[in-house]
Amino acid sequence: LVLSPICLEKILNYLLDLENGVRTAEVSTEHLVMGAPRYCSRGTHGPSNKSKRRRIITVVQRQAANVRERKRMFSLNEAFDELRRKVPTFAYEKRLSRIETLRLAIIYISFMTDLLENT
Repeated sequence: LVLSPICLEKILNYLLDLENGVRTAEVSTEHLVMGAPRYCSRGTHGPSNKSKRRRIITVVQRQAANVRERKRMFSLNEAFDELRRKVPTFAYEKRLSRIETLRLAIIYISFMTDLLENT
């Protein structure tokens, strides 16, 4: 890994600021790692004002997060569909919502538990 003198200076200044408890406005490490997360700050800096730093997410990271979220939602929807098939309902009823499915499943499990305990 080869760092330019300017980049080294920025890193050293950032580390010194961290050591002294001062937050810098922006740390740019894009020359080091392609697509590395960066931070930007809002507000003024100083000993009494702590600034909030917001993470800037790259396009690739956002796309990867979107794919993960789509997979998660697909899996969740499949689980609810399977639960809907297991819980008895009338054929003419509309498709149950998630909360209706969970509530009906709780009632059904309670009913089946009582049925097993009483026999």
